[in-house]
Amino acid sequence: MLSTTFDSYGSASLSGQIAWGGGTGTWAVSGSVNAPQIAALVIGAGVDPATNPFGGSGKMVRLCTEKFNNGRTKAWLDLANSGQWVTASAGGRTVLETRIKVFLPATQALPSGFGIMISKSSFETSGGFVVSAQSGEISLLNGGYVLANRVPTGFIVPLGQWNEFAYRWNVATGFGELRANGTLVATHQTTLFGSVYASNLLSVTDATPGTLNAFGYFDDFAISAELPTPACPADRNGDGSVDASDLASVLAGWGGPAGDVNNDGTTDGTDLAALLGAWGPCGG
Repeated sequence: MLSTTFDSYGSASLSGQIAWGGGTGTWAVSGSVNAPQIAALVIGAGVDPATNPFGGSGKMVRLCTEKFNNGRTKAWLDLANSGQWVTASAGGRTVLETRIKVFLPATQALPSGFGIMISKSSFETSGGFVVSAQSGEISLLNGGYVLANRVPTGFIVPLGQWNEFAYRWNVATGFGELRANGTLVATHQTTLFGSVYASNLLSVTDATPGTLNAFGYFDDFAISAELPTPACPADRNGDGSVDASDLASVLAGWGGPAGDVNNDGTTDGTDLAALLGAWGPCGG
């Protein structure tokens, strides 16, 4: 549907800048920020000398936090009313995949986070993820963006450098999967699914800001409709999830072919590791 480095965009607010043709092909931005900040600003590499996202090139989007506790700023493209999702998802491509690079400066004082939020509709949040601007810990979103709707994964990415994320969300089933720098972070099942409105660049504010602001930098944004992941081999009983029943099957077949997950003809520690690594729902 879209892949952009933001290099062709004007150095101004992301709001209203064109991603594709037509009246619904422009970026929209919402969130109330401290003056004179701009919620989502397109800037060039090295423009912010205090943070200077090194390793970046060309232009990027700087997202600023909301000026109210429990607030959020976001930037998005309308996938529903533009017809982009309907066209792209034809042929069973029910997975919305969002790829993004994110740079979070170290030592930011305001408790906050930055990531991607998937909207089921113009007012409903389904899934996504947020990276803490203080610790680098990743949390998955389910049904909202406030702390109560975040599930910590225990997975931490380093601050002060660019990190690459890929979040896959199945619009039809609500199953989500996140990878960071090529490593599977976690999978989860969201409670709201069945349609999709947007994949949003997101900032969340977790304390009363006062005059404080926190910033996240986004680059190399891509959204696409993909086929669901094939059923996982570790699902021994075919019920759509890797759980205790599958573990029992592998242990019962130990030393022989009955519990073989990786198709090498025997059931051993490699198969056990593959099963534990695939634990949870299949087919995201």
